[in-house]
Amino acid sequence: MISSVSLSSLVSGLGVQSRVVETAAANIANATTGDYESARGQVVSRPLQGAAYVPLPPEGEVDLGREVVNLALAKHSYTAMARAYSSIAETEKRGLDALA
Repeated sequence: MISSVSLSSLVSGLGVQSRVVETAAANIANATTGDYESARGQVVSRPLQGAAYVPLPPEGEVDLGREVVNLALAKHSYTAMARAYSSIAETEKRGLDALA
């Protein structure tokens, strides 16, 4: 069985990457809105609890290049965590099958 720390880390990481995507999408959607200030956040690690998304103060105009990079990084990070979860689950299944 996946340890609670591993599971918590993976699940929190998936949630954090979803927040990164939501923030980037909101910034892109509002790029031409007058007086809109680009939302920002930071991904932080919390020992034994996984990752967290910490909102930061707004930061001026939207940088579309930066938002596209944020989307790409979030996509790759999300994919990697989903694959890690799948790999751990498959390894555990094989181990249990070997014991049966």
